[in-house]
Amino acid sequence: MNKPEFIPTDSSESGSSQAEKPLKLELDDSRRLTGKNLVWDNVGAILDTFVSGIDKQQVVDCWLLHVNALLEQVGWAHEKTAYRIFEDGISFLISAPMDALYAATEINEAAWALCCSELNNIPSDGSYSALIKKLQTMIKEEADPALLKFIHQAEIHNTACLVDDDEVSLGYGASSQTWPVNSLPDLNEIYWQQYQPIPTAMITGTNGKSTSVRLCSEMVKLSGKCCGVTSTDFIKVGDTIIDKGDYSGPGGARTLLRHPETEIALLEVARGGLLRRGLAVPHIDAALITNIAEDHFGQYGINNLDALTQAKCIVAKALTTGTLILNADDPQLVKISDSFNHNIVWFSLDKTNPVLVKHQANKGTICYLDNGTMFYQNDNQITEVLAVNNVPMTFKGAARHNIQNALGAIALAIALNIDLRSIRQALTQFSSDIDDNPGRGNQFQIKGAQVILDFAHNTHSMKAMAETVREMPAKRKILMLSAAGDRSDHDIESMTEAAMQMKPELLVIAEIKDYLRGRELNQVPKLIARKAIEIGQLKENIIFTTEPVEGVKLILKQLEADQLALIMALSQRQQIFELLQELQA
Repeated sequence: MNKPEFIPTDSSESGSSQAEKPLKLELDDSRRLTGKNLVWDNVGAILDTFVSGIDKQQVVDCWLLHVNALLEQVGWAHEKTAYRIFEDGISFLISAPMDALYAATEINEAAWALCCSELNNIPSDGSYSALIKKLQTMIKEEADPALLKFIHQAEIHNTACLVDDDEVSLGYGASSQTWPVNSLPDLNEIYWQQYQPIPTAMITGTNGKSTSVRLCSEMVKLSGKCCGVTSTDFIKVGDTIIDKGDYSGPGGARTLLRHPETEIALLEVARGGLLRRGLAVPHIDAALITNIAEDHFGQYGINNLDALTQAKCIVAKALTTGTLILNADDPQLVKISDSFNHNIVWFSLDKTNPVLVKHQANKGTICYLDNGTMFYQNDNQITEVLAVNNVPMTFKGAARHNIQNALGAIALAIALNIDLRSIRQALTQFSSDIDDNPGRGNQFQIKGAQVILDFAHNTHSMKAMAETVREMPAKRKILMLSAAGDRSDHDIESMTEAAMQMKPELLVIAEIKDYLRGRELNQVPKLIARKAIEIGQLKENIIFTTEPVEGVKLILKQLEADQLALIMALSQRQQIFELLQELQA
């Protein structure tokens, strides 16, 4: 029997205080892990649960007893187990062969059911021998020895291999070749050396992922290479959008890396995909982590900033000899950096940032802003990149968050061997418009006034936009704000407080009926208004609208020259785009 791995959170609970709560043993999610993940580097199955009213270690011990017995009965005694205790639950993991991951989830769920029956003093349903027979049958039916041998040979030959339910491929880009899982080639006829990797990078963080990916892809394009991109919006190869949708998970990565025209791959990686399946590919050449901020707590056992930081930093597991690019202005990334054994490039808005100073003293590479100009420094060789006033997306330096995005993209492009001329040209050409970066600080000139449209949806991104607009001169400033109903009261209040830092003379609050998500009509707008008034907004300078488009039309009616309007739009985005484009000077 293998000793289980224990990965706790910083605030795990297992004390006697749990006994004061009602007993709760609830299955949240059960799924396959197909790559390196938050807990370990093994493929297998994970089961997330909510647990309260009992010592969590007692639950773990019970699960281990049952899962180890099941693993032994089905002939998997050599497989490993692990668990992660967090604030309101436990995650349970077992390793498994790549060809039997569905069976692994069934084993994990069976162990959990047996555990719940024991702890609730309820007899388990059905015969134990029948359960074992069922699990053994599942393993046998799912087993694919040819696939395992194929994967093993790819590992021996150090050849990139991607596997999904239907297909297997070797190599990336032009060298990639794909076969159906049930029709694999003769291993003796494969010329392994013909299947080559391509430069590949992962980009993650709470905010700035899409902007960083799009900017870096422009740098790659101008260097003469065909850049492939996956993102939360689309899969794109060169100038062609292959498909629209959220492709920040493994499926999008496989599609992109198998595309014959992809020469350099930039994979936007979201927290959800990392936690659901693990890493899409085992090895990359560079990774950029933009920042870590509160967002989507309460899913997959991620309930605080430290846990979220660990989740985002899963991308570092795909690096061996590559480069890890980190934001030195982000306290969470600085805090976790001691755990990394990688070639790190730090970037910062401040040349005197202590992290940069220490890293540079140790001959590390840094990228920074100094007197309005961005620099890249490798050991003692300092390269002047570009003044921020020549970078449209920075709003002449007012958009500090986009200066950070530019610094991260510069470091990432250099790590991918993109030449400096292409980097500079991309920085001067890339704009905050709907063509280059839709929904991210898009500027419009209407009636002699400035209108900025942004899809900011969390406190960190709203604060960044509010601080940008606050630095921009205008006779009068107007803010349109809304929020989705599935956010907590605290989240909505925090986002409102962040957005109000722009100090608007007029606040337009839009209801978004498509995003009520359990709330009553007008409940969210009233919550926003109450917080805004608490901060200091005059009640008579607040207007409510029934939908975002109505709010935009209202703003445009009274907009005058030299004024500025910031529109935070969560829905009706296309209609708002079209409306602003039609009126743009």
